[in-house]
This record gives sequence, structure tokens and C-alpha cells, in this order.
Amino acid sequence: IRKESILSMSTEVFCDLIGAVRLHWRHIMAVSEPLPLLSVVELIGLIGAVREKMDTDEEFGQELREGHTSGNPMILGPRLPTAEDWATAQVKGATDNANKWLTNTIRPKKNFKEEALRGTTIARYKESMQRVINEGTWEGGMALVDESETIATIERMGSTVYTKGITDRKPKIRRVIAALREDRLAVCAVIDAMPVSTDAEREDKMIQNKRALQAIGRRRRGAS
Repeated sequence: IRKESILSMSTEVFCDLIGAVRLHWRHIMAVSEPLPLLSVVELIGLIGAVREKMDTDEEFGQELREGHTSGNPMILGPRLPTAEDWATAQVKGATDNANKWLTNTIRPKKNFKEEALRGTTIARYKESMQRVINEGTWEGGMALVDESETIATIERMGSTVYTKGITDRKPKIRRVIAALREDRLAVCAVIDAMPVSTDAEREDKMIQNKRALQAIGRRRRGAS
């Protein structure tokens, strides 16, 4: 389906489209095997199209942002909290657990230096850090770290530094969440259309939601 087609649809027609997406997972054309789930790349395009429709179709955007009484599921209130409420809750959660953060940081379950030097850790960041790995500067740099000194510094500074850091960054957190929220609402429009009658369908929905969240991350980094 072309993005231009989605943008020109009325809200009613778009809901019919979502119904058609639902049929995709209900073995359309009476095929005996489930059709493949949408890939992350396909979801990037679909999320982008839904986002653009949210921005250009006031009625459609308002229904996703504020809730609606039509369709299934029926959403009587906002599907997600506002960016301000979301950011406030994140900051409050972080500050309320500042002492727990301090305790867990100075008494970690794993040695962060040993974990950083593990082959699996290096492999995880290999693509983005290929140059420093090839030059050996990653291992060399970590070898200079004194982990006991790092822990002692954190303990000396205390949890108030963590709390202040989170609180001071609230405007940035709110800005990022405001954009993220719109993508999450677009995902809701797609994921909510999936059937959940059987265990297999519910499992498919979880997998598709995971891929959709991956698609959001890639889309925010400029992937297409």
C-alpha cells in the first residue's frame, strides 16, 4: 500500500484498512499456513505513513491521541500519557529510587570492567566501534580503568548527584518522549488491529510489537 494512498484515506477508510491488516494475520485467502509477520523494515514504512496521517488528518490524529469510542478495542481515554505526564513520571521514578541506584551501583552484581572486556561485549559493539577495536584502543583504554576508584567516587558523591542529573534533564526527556509518543501511538494503531483469539495469534502480536519497537528505534536514527 502506497503512503500517498494512506494519507488520502478518510478515518473510516483507514479503519477498514486496519481491518484488512487484521485479516493478514487471519490467513487471508483461506491459506492453511500463517502469512509472515511484517519485517522491521516494512514496519518502519508503515509507522512513517501512519505518523504522517496523524499529522495531516486532524480527526484521525485526535482519535489516536485522545481516545475514541469506535472500533475494537474501544479507547475511552488517551492511549498513552501526555509527554509532560510521561516525563514527570520518569523523573519521579528515578528520583524516588535514587538511594536504590546508589546501593546497586556501589555493590554491582557484576564487575563492569570485566564485563566491558568480555568478547561478547566487544562483539555487540563491533560494528559501531570497529576502528577502535582494530586499533586495540578499546582494550587499552579499559585496562587503565580503576574500578574501585570509580565506585568510591560514586559513593562519595551520593545519590543526590543522580537525582539532580535526572531532574536537570527533564526538558530533554520531555522533548524526546513527545516525539517517541507519536511513534508509539502509530504502533498502537497497527498492533491493536491484530487478532488475539488464539495462543498463536497472541504470540504473533508480541513478536510484531517487539519488531515495531525496533522499527521505532531505527526510524528515529534515520533508517528507512
